[in-house]
Amino acid sequence: MGSVVGLVLGTRAATAAVVFLVTWRMLDFSLFSYHPVCMTLGYALMMSEAVRAAIFFRGTAGEDRVRKITKHMGLNLLALALVTVGFIAIYKNKVRLGKEHYQSKHGKVGLAAFVSTFVVVAGGIVSFKKLGIIEVVPENLHGLVKRVHRAGGMVAFLLALAAMQLGLLTGALNPVPAERVAQFAVAAIALSTLYFWYTWSDNGAYAKLDRDGKEQVTVVSHLVPRRN
Repeated sequence: MGSVVGLVLGTRAATAAVVFLVTWRMLDFSLFSYHPVCMTLGYALMMSEAVRAAIFFRGTAGEDRVRKITKHMGLNLLALALVTVGFIAIYKNKVRLGKEHYQSKHGKVGLAAFVSTFVVVAGGIVSFKKLGIIEVVPENLHGLVKRVHRAGGMVAFLLALAAMQLGLLTGALNPVPAERVAQFAVAAIALSTLYFWYTWSDNGAYAKLDRDGKEQVTVVSHLVPRRN
C-alpha cells in the first residue's frame, strides 16, 4: 500500500501545483478570472478527491462506508457549486463582450463536462441508498444505476481535465514555464486517476453483492490489484 499512498500524495501535489498557478497568475477579481479559478478548484481539487474517494470506499462496509459515501457526495456537491460559479462567470463575460458561446474546442468540451457533471451528481444522489431515492428504481436495476454513476463520473472528470488542457493551450496562463507545469500537473492527475480506476478493484463479498444490485454489505472486501 506504500506505493498507493505515494501516488495519492503525488497526485495531490500535482493538484496543489495547478491550483496555485492558476490562482496566482489568473485571479485578478475580474469577471473572467472567476472562470479558470473556480473550474480548477471544482474539478482539479474537489472532484479529483471525490473520484479517488469513490474508488477506495468500495472496499468498506457498514457505517464506515456510509461516512465515506457521504464525504464523496459532499466533495461532489462542492465541486458542482464551484464549477457552476465558473460557468456563470464565463457565460456572463461572453455576453458582456458580445462574443458567441461554445465556439472553441475548449468551450465545447467544457460544456460537455459541465452538463455531464450535473447528470453525474444527480445520479449519485439517486444511487445513495441512505437518502431513499433509489427505492423508486426496481431493485434489480440498483447495481446498474451505481455502475452507470461510476462510469459517468469518470467520463465527466476526464472531460473536465481535457477542457482544462485545452484552456491552457490558449496561452491564457503566463509565463510559458507556469503553463507547462500546469499542463503536466493536469496530465498527472488524469493518468493517476486512470491508474487507480483500472488497476484497483473490489475483491470479496461486497463485489459480489454489488453486481447483484444490493447495497447491504456483510463482509468487508479489500482493495486489491486487478488481475488480468
